[in-house]
Amino acid sequence: MARPLGELQGETAEANDFARWLRKITNGVGVRQLESDFPYSKSLWTQFRNGSRLIPRELLDQVVSRYLREPAMRQRQLDEGHRLFEEALRSAARARTGENGSAPAARPRPGDAQAHALLRLDDARLRQIEAMRRLHASERRCDQLQDLVSELERRCTLLQHERDRARDEARAELQRQVQMSAEYRRQADLKLKRARRAREEAYELRLAAEAQVARAQLDVLQRSGAEAEDIAPLVAPADAAGHLSLLADVAPALHAIDDEMDENDQGMDALRAELRLPAVDRSPYDPRIVQGVVEEGEAPSPKVVRVLTEDNADSGDNPHSRGTGPRSGAGRRGRRAVALCLALATTLGMSLAWDPPPAGAARDPLRATGANRLTIGVAIDAPGLSELDDGGLHGFEVDMGVRLAQYLGFDSQKVSLTALDVNERAAAVRDGRVDVVIARVEVTKAMKKQVRLVGPYVRTYHGVLVEKGNKTISNFKDLAGRNVCTRAYSASQEGVLKDNAAVIVTRPDTRGCVAALRAHQVEAVIDDQVALYGYTEKFDDLEVPPAATDGQQAGFYAIALPKETSDESCRNVFRALQQYVRGPWKSDFQSRLGSVVMAFPTTWNAFTPSEGDMNERSSCSA
Repeated sequence: MARPLGELQGETAEANDFARWLRKITNGVGVRQLESDFPYSKSLWTQFRNGSRLIPRELLDQVVSRYLREPAMRQRQLDEGHRLFEEALRSAARARTGENGSAPAARPRPGDAQAHALLRLDDARLRQIEAMRRLHASERRCDQLQDLVSELERRCTLLQHERDRARDEARAELQRQVQMSAEYRRQADLKLKRARRAREEAYELRLAAEAQVARAQLDVLQRSGAEAEDIAPLVAPADAAGHLSLLADVAPALHAIDDEMDENDQGMDALRAELRLPAVDRSPYDPRIVQGVVEEGEAPSPKVVRVLTEDNADSGDNPHSRGTGPRSGAGRRGRRAVALCLALATTLGMSLAWDPPPAGAARDPLRATGANRLTIGVAIDAPGLSELDDGGLHGFEVDMGVRLAQYLGFDSQKVSLTALDVNERAAAVRDGRVDVVIARVEVTKAMKKQVRLVGPYVRTYHGVLVEKGNKTISNFKDLAGRNVCTRAYSASQEGVLKDNAAVIVTRPDTRGCVAALRAHQVEAVIDDQVALYGYTEKFDDLEVPPAATDGQQAGFYAIALPKETSDESCRNVFRALQQYVRGPWKSDFQSRLGSVVMAFPTTWNAFTPSEGDMNERSSCSA
């Protein structure tokens, strides 16, 4: 990965102008790669790009030819490079002979406006290429870290097995390797979260760069009616993912990844400044799911957008609602973006119309068509699973919903997330406010009478949440006589508390129980372990004693569909869930619910649903 370039050091302003042009052409290419591509040393390339030395004339042609593949763009930049090169030579000659003053400004030539428009288009495309490089590098880094996390998980399991069977003299060393592997895995998890954030940011930069290219294309078209081949889009090749094998390689690899991500952040900051986008605060990790409503006049985001239900969008007592009145800046930018898209579509002869379905045709919201949108209801009170905060909606269930929509064929711009309170989830899918709910809906006979269920996507087990340092509660029997909170509508958990003679306190949701615990109104909270461990990541003063479990399954989380969903659509969702469980389920669970994995390093796979679970408990099957 290329490091940020230093200050320009040319003897003349023209030398610096040429160095800026050379930096633009070689943007994202490090001196090591340049030394490999051309017969000049790294130190010479540093001087070429800081302006203290001019490159040989023939090298100018070779650089343009290697890094610019589109013929028209290559020729324009070659002409521009030769012009700047000649000006730099003349200014250097004047400096050597003692002449003062800068070179006279070049006379405007016929067609200068068109030429400048094409050069601006080239600049926009170079930024597009750089944004695509950043995105490809971020995707490669995420894949590398996911593989590393999986490999370290496998190593931990094998080392623990060997440690338990080893002789005393070897056990201490194996235990040290287990602890080191577990720590590396924890660090790799944190870096994976950061890499995923960088990937989302790189995607955002790519979109902004593509918008600049579209604006520059419009300028060219409006000025002279350029040929279509002159403004063809560019595609950058993806890098191959690397691999790690030895445990001794892990620490250097993690350090190298940190350095790469630091450099990548600096590069994205520079590109963000060139694109005139606001700076971002990268201190907390959070995937960039846009929170709010899609307002008239705003360009839709290609990522998932949280929408509000009609009955609470404008409610003054809704803490998550946002007004739909005009907004300074954002609304104007949105209207300009829509106007630009319409102008580009009109200029290029594209149609934005769509044919409505035939009269009387039934709409199937789970079938991806050009007109259909998919609205997914998710929870707002389950850290790790699905939580709404100032950064938007995020968690394992949110990730799963986005992936399932993709498997069903929906474009990301056609998918919305709706945050639902616990008491409105079944009603929201029944009355059509959402098309599907992925929000800790438990598989029960009562629920099956209200909706169709597909799943489970997670097995759950009872657990207890206490204040950190509370040693008086280590198992369920210790709950006898104590005030213990459970969320309403959970008969199985109330049953556990009754069996253990606890004093039952209920709240509408788990979030309310956790608030009661932190306010010392109750001594413990009982809920599903996957939900409770999410709160230990959010609050440092809480913990889940691993031994505090009754060993019984609390239930299963499933996807809820409208009762009238057709068998075909139900089966499509079932197959999509199968694909997800067989594929990215494990990596998503490890990333979003890492505290569960750390608590049960050898048995966390027990939370994975089996094929038998899904066939037995779903309202339909493949």
